[in-house]
Amino acid sequence: MRRAGIVKNPDVDPEYASRLVAVLEKHDVEVVGSAEVSYDTHDTEDTHDTEDTHDTESPVDGAADVIFVLGGDGTMLRASKTHPGKVLLGVNLGTVGFMSGMSPENIEPGVEQVLEGALHVQEYRLLEIESGGERRLAVNDAVLLKKRPHQIASVEVSVGGERLASYQCDGLIAATPLGSTAYALSAGGPIISGDVPCYTLVPIAPHSLVSRPMVLGGEQRTELTLNTRGALLSLDGGEPYELEPGSTVRVGLSEESIKIGRTDEWSWWRAVRRTFL
Repeated sequence: MRRAGIVKNPDVDPEYASRLVAVLEKHDVEVVGSAEVSYDTHDTEDTHDTEDTHDTESPVDGAADVIFVLGGDGTMLRASKTHPGKVLLGVNLGTVGFMSGMSPENIEPGVEQVLEGALHVQEYRLLEIESGGERRLAVNDAVLLKKRPHQIASVEVSVGGERLASYQCDGLIAATPLGSTAYALSAGGPIISGDVPCYTLVPIAPHSLVSRPMVLGGEQRTELTLNTRGALLSLDGGEPYELEPGSTVRVGLSEESIKIGRTDEWSWWRAVRRTFL
């Protein structure tokens, strides 16, 4: 790592950025820009959209080897949109911080670990969603949700062109392995190891005694068709799209991915243990 960029949540104490810059410069790592981004839940653009970046300093140069992200999982999601293809190393300054790779108290030793070669980069495939002739990407999940609290959604599910089941439920969550630790987990889905090429489909409050989450292979495509009522479709917690009755949402894994860096002290399973167990 010879060049590094910094992306931070505007609510983060500037002290953390100052500490990070100081230790990077101490080790002759060039800081090639620093920008502020906030996770906007009204963002409905493609995962690779670069608009609405709250850039208050110098833009992060594309030559950066690693982008340090100061904030929580929401800031990491936003950074993945503004800096696609870059290695993102999060410093956990949020509530959950599962996507982070370093704790704030260990900024200095963490940077030194990275420089000594102890940075582990994992690529996580994105979710690809097609609806209404548009293709969109999501890092964590796509959530199909009923429009009104007192109603239920009726969703026909087909896998690989073959009808599988009809769900009467509050909604359905399609989640990547990375997203399996988010909304899908709270709805009863499994935690999936980040190196498994698959995605999971989790019903939300199904009106059934036998409905279970499903894990689908990376090459399998799922079609979700609304039977009698419209629904809402939200990607990565963003502002939902309205879908009319009869609409079909096609879901599968994309060939595109997000690159997340972690230090030894914040590996995938250590993050699982610290965050959920």
